[in-house]
Amino acid sequence: MSPTDGLRTSGHRQVLAMDEAGPPEVADVTAAPRDWIRRRAAWLVVAAVLAVIALVGAQTMVDARERDRLAYLADVPGVLQPLPGHVVPLWHFTPAESVALVADDTAGRWTIGTRARTGYVELRGTDPDTGALRWSTPFPFDDALLPEARGTFPSVLVRCASASGPPDAVAVCGADVSGPELLSVGTPLMALDPTDGTVLAHQILPAGSLWAVSDGHLVIAEPVADDETHRHWDVRATDPQTGAPAWQDHTPTLKGAGPLQVGVDTTDTAATLTSDPARVLLHDDGHAWVWSPDGASRRSLSVGTGGSLELGRSGTLVWAPFQSSTLPAGVLVTRRGKHVPVDGPQVVPAVDDGSAAGVVLLRTATGVAADDARTGEELWRADGRAGEVLVLDGAVIAAGPSSVVSRDARTGDERWRVRLDATPVYLGADPLHVVVLTDDLRLRSLDLGDGRADATSDLRSMLHADVGSLADAQEHGGRLVVTFQDGSGVALG
Repeated sequence: MSPTDGLRTSGHRQVLAMDEAGPPEVADVTAAPRDWIRRRAAWLVVAAVLAVIALVGAQTMVDARERDRLAYLADVPGVLQPLPGHVVPLWHFTPAESVALVADDTAGRWTIGTRARTGYVELRGTDPDTGALRWSTPFPFDDALLPEARGTFPSVLVRCASASGPPDAVAVCGADVSGPELLSVGTPLMALDPTDGTVLAHQILPAGSLWAVSDGHLVIAEPVADDETHRHWDVRATDPQTGAPAWQDHTPTLKGAGPLQVGVDTTDTAATLTSDPARVLLHDDGHAWVWSPDGASRRSLSVGTGGSLELGRSGTLVWAPFQSSTLPAGVLVTRRGKHVPVDGPQVVPAVDDGSAAGVVLLRTATGVAADDARTGEELWRADGRAGEVLVLDGAVIAAGPSSVVSRDARTGDERWRVRLDATPVYLGADPLHVVVLTDDLRLRSLDLGDGRADATSDLRSMLHADVGSLADAQEHGGRLVVTFQDGSGVALG
């Protein structure tokens, strides 16, 4: 054997010995992380608990905001009480039991209806959930007529406004009396508790006087003749129960306005007094004055004659002519006082939660337009005939002849569109849904966010009777009341 063979054999044996000894020990790669976790176990438990608390807290905040939003929407005028998935009749009324609804309060859950009687109007308070009569109070108007006109049956239009909510709710009702050769000496006015019908005050306003309710006060504007052709207005705000004065003012003298000839008809251009939560507006054919609710500030402006002036959204005013064959036909008075020509009158939403701040909606010859309340610039325009309009969650929701469309109030971008196989006759909302009643008597609840149909009800099947044609549908103290051509009706919930 050569030396090299011996060396080779020896080396080979060494290698075999190493192989036979088994694989080398592998390092435990999880030992260090486990050791790190053991050393920080208490800290990690605390961190996990804090993370869970943070997630629960975040969800709780989201839930609380959603509850607050739903509670706020539930108190917005015109919003229905939440409709269940299966809508049922709550109560019915016959033609003999029907009343003309003149006022209701969604948050206060009260309604006032009227029935005409000889020499007076019967005011009736109805429970919107059951239809039960809560109270009945006579509202006399004979004392507003001259002796020779008393005992007659004139045309009487009653309107009521809420002056304050619970627990000390007060409503003010006025009766506008008219008729052929009727000799009226004024407007009867009554303050009452809308929850039980208790009469709190009664007065006769001088003929030609106007009234509105603002910030819990009764605001009265009374025309005062300065001479045969000139007059001014005395304006005062008082407590509707006691008559205690809150503030008073008067306008400059102006030339008296007469009736306006429109086509073959004569339109009375009488002044109007209106209010919203932030303003009181007196308009007298071309002249207007705007007060703050406390009467501390007054702004005067001039607008066109032969038209109406209304309080608009976001601090604006909108003037529209009684009749016009040209465009633009109206004027938008912006928050800054700029007069901007517009195509038509403003849209008054059936429900408005105030979410689309700074946007004014106008009804044009071809559809709806949105203008900026500060600058008057047009933000967007949508063609297509629009019926009722809602403003909810920053969206403008409109009913067309065969669809309901939701658009972003600021950009006009379409959020969702639902096509219908019938014509919408009522568009409203509960806190979670857009509620649509079509002329085939189907009631649909559409998800406010995406328009998905959450529920559909067939009124004909539900009522198990031939109810005839639909006459009207409206919110009634938070309930949807549907009236048919024969005068009967049903409340749904």
